[in-house]
Amino acid sequence: MTREQARDSLRWDGTRGVRTPRFRLKPTAHGSGYVDGAWWPRSDDLMTELPDLIAVLSVRHGAISRVMYNLTEWRRTPTELVTGGRAVELDGYRGQPPNTVEVFDAKGNKIVFLVVPFHVDPDQAHAIVMEAAAPGSVSSVDNLLMISVKDRESRTKRAAAWERWDSQGGATSWRLPATAARRHQTIIQGQNDHDK
Repeated sequence: MTREQARDSLRWDGTRGVRTPRFRLKPTAHGSGYVDGAWWPRSDDLMTELPDLIAVLSVRHGAISRVMYNLTEWRRTPTELVTGGRAVELDGYRGQPPNTVEVFDAKGNKIVFLVVPFHVDPDQAHAIVMEAAAPGSVSSVDNLLMISVKDRESRTKRAAAWERWDSQGGATSWRLPATAARRHQTIIQGQNDHDK
């Protein structure tokens, strides 16, 4: 993908109504390193971004059955996407390695994509995509995205805190005691009456 192609891919293909996904895979003979390629989506809306990527990958790899993603990096997403007449299971995890998406075909073969954040400058995104998909590239996700050790540690601690919070019941376990809840409701009602 050239820089011009990366910029042009921002436009809709008027003949088919499909956007060309901005991604690149390593040649199959060079399956080394942490990622198999890179994907530069246009937004953080997985339901909008995935259908075009899945359509292209299905041509090369057969039916796609599952996609795993990091919950903290995408908008709220349902657990299933129907595209191309097939249901694709969508599994979001806070523990999923940051800036990655794992795509599984119907045989269980996995493709790991580095996800270049959608807001990255086009020239920088192009360079990252090309490096991630270069034959023999063994660069880590952090190196490709130029994430410092300090930033990675901070993200890891934050993800672990979310995981603990979820495992302890998350938002569903937080409740005011009954008397405090009634008192809170009375205060709110009094404010609403006063605002009238």
